[in-house]
Amino acid sequence: MKRNFRFNSSRLRRSLRISDFGFGATLVALLISFSVDLSAQTIADAARKERERQSHVQSKAVYTNGVAIPPPSASSASKAPPATAAPPAKKPEGAPAPTGPTDNKGRDEKYWRAAFQKARDDVKRTEDKVQLLDLKIKDLNMQLLRQSDVYNREYRIGPEITAAQAELDAARKQAEQARQKITDLEEELRRSGGLPGWAR
Repeated sequence: MKRNFRFNSSRLRRSLRISDFGFGATLVALLISFSVDLSAQTIADAARKERERQSHVQSKAVYTNGVAIPPPSASSASKAPPATAAPPAKKPEGAPAPTGPTDNKGRDEKYWRAAFQKARDDVKRTEDKVQLLDLKIKDLNMQLLRQSDVYNREYRIGPEITAAQAELDAARKQAEQARQKITDLEEELRRSGGLPGWAR
């Protein structure tokens, strides 16, 4: 059997087009990455030069009590002596004056929000303590049920359960007092004429 090998010019052209395309794409990708690299260096150089320029420039304007005094020009500096700045006004040494609405006793929203947040934190802390002690008592009761010897059941675990129960009762009282404090703060806010949203 003899195969006929014939030169197929269309196949060669297609293969050349594909390889030309691969070479061209590689060339374009290299050119783009090279130009991006060069532009990044120029941007970095420009930023460095700007930082240097800004560090050497000093502001000549003078600020006194929130008012900007323009820098003196060369001609006005020779004619007039420099103006002396007025001494700053003294601020009262007490608490800063509230800027927004206040209640009848002069307390603002910031005061009330802080008071309510502290009360809520106390409630959260005491409720967490109650849950922790409750879990401790449950664990001790499970140990009591699992112990087979009388000594450990009556002389070691029994007093631990009693002490933990006393702690739990005290923690429940503290949690109730903390919840009552929030109720008292709400009532005090209402009586002092504060806005209801301050309790949030």
